[in-house]
Amino acid sequence: MRNKALSRHTPTLILFALLLAAGYTGSQAWGDASGTSGPASASSPAIATTQPSPGNMSAPAASSNAALVIDPQVRAVLNRVCSELSSARTITYHAEINFDSVLPSGVKLQYAAAMDTAIKRPDHLAIDYKGDLGAKAIWYDGRTLTIFDPVYRVYASIAAPGSIDAMFKQVAEEKNLSIPAEGLDFNDECGRAFRDIQRGKFVGINDVGGVDCYHLAFIQGEADWQLWVDHNGRPLPRKIVITYKKLLSQPQWSAVFSNWRLNQVLPASLFQPKIPQGAVRASFMGPQEKRR
Repeated sequence: MRNKALSRHTPTLILFALLLAAGYTGSQAWGDASGTSGPASASSPAIATTQPSPGNMSAPAASSNAALVIDPQVRAVLNRVCSELSSARTITYHAEINFDSVLPSGVKLQYAAAMDTAIKRPDHLAIDYKGDLGAKAIWYDGRTLTIFDPVYRVYASIAAPGSIDAMFKQVAEEKNLSIPAEGLDFNDECGRAFRDIQRGKFVGINDVGGVDCYHLAFIQGEADWQLWVDHNGRPLPRKIVITYKKLLSQPQWSAVFSNWRLNQVLPASLFQPKIPQGAVRASFMGPQEKRR
């Protein structure tokens, strides 16, 4: 099932490495074959460690100054996360994902997925995604983008520009293709994150898998979301939950992150397609083709 509304409005922060980094363009988009035709730790910021109430989380008036509606504690944590991730030349991480699919009746069904991501700036990306609704593998080496669907055993390749940002733009505009991390501006993660936030509140220090984390809550135009960031270790995301408040039944998308590795040497083979024998080559379909 493909849900472009989820894709379009995912907060920029999830796309950091993607993520976040978070990214993601709607995990449900990974459950079909519609994209192809054919068969170092910084010092701790000055942040309160008590458990304050989130307070009024309503969106500010249009005339409000956005800089005034993000708590200083929240801005400090986000700055650390942005700095940590944007300064890394290579990033790898694992994500355990849960996402809702809403039936026409409004009933929500929850599905799960797992995703491993590797990034080598500025021009290498590899994603391995396996979920209840499908699976995909992506390889981008600065020249070619290849996507393989192991369920249907089909793959497609396309010549791509020499940067991750340019590649995302091209496939979105020319092929109407949504893939994880496409909303991330790899040259300005921090700027985009702050620009998109309408309100940000510091919730407190809360637990994710036995790890104390800064718990942050945000309002954006199409979605409310929460982010948990490691409190004692490197300032890396541990969990994110997004609520699409303007969609029927307000579906959620969440991910728990682990195995972060920054500035490690990544072998070139990691970004080279691994297509099994017998897989069928297909082609990407552009917007015009899909309307026929």
